[in-house]
Amino acid sequence: ELGWISKVHVNRPAVVRHAEQIKKWRTVKGNWQAAWLLKAVTCIDLTTLSGDDTPSNVHRLCFKAKHPIREDLLKALDMHDKGITVGAVCVYPTRVTDAVNALKAAGCNIPVASVAAGFPSGQTPLETKLAEIKLAVEYGAREIDIVISRSLVLSGQWEGLYKEIRQCREACGEAHMKTILATGELGSLANVYKASMIAMMAG
Repeated sequence: ELGWISKVHVNRPAVVRHAEQIKKWRTVKGNWQAAWLLKAVTCIDLTTLSGDDTPSNVHRLCFKAKHPIREDLLKALDMHDKGITVGAVCVYPTRVTDAVNALKAAGCNIPVASVAAGFPSGQTPLETKLAEIKLAVEYGAREIDIVISRSLVLSGQWEGLYKEIRQCREACGEAHMKTILATGELGSLANVYKASMIAMMAG
């Protein structure tokens, strides 16, 4: 049921005021800060999305993914034996096999993520987006990062956006899917909210 989406309004002055207050909140210090930073590392998708990516630089990226923090720093924090790695390695579909093989050779189970569905522009026919997703999964990607068609948001085609994301979700099969909204191109905070809700409803 998407009818309510068109009636959503965002109180921009209130959002701006709240954002300003966040900057004044106290930050954590000392051991707590170190713990938060270590946790942040485990949430990172270590990424290379260059047109000149090769198997060798993907291999180097995978080594960094397994060893994201210098050993001496981990020893100083008594975290050297905790298996701190990044959350995933993210590459284009054509480099997924390279990343899977490099991580397997390194003896670690870090998932490989792949951007798909016409990243970064989203200006790709839906059939091509779905084929790209399926190929990335077939190559071994366990996470798929899709990007929405911003034109659907800017023209208020909420049902069309829902159907597109839903089809992408189905094409992922067992792979986890994340949706990139490209919020800087959506025109308003209301559109960002609507696109977020549509993405969650679509899975």
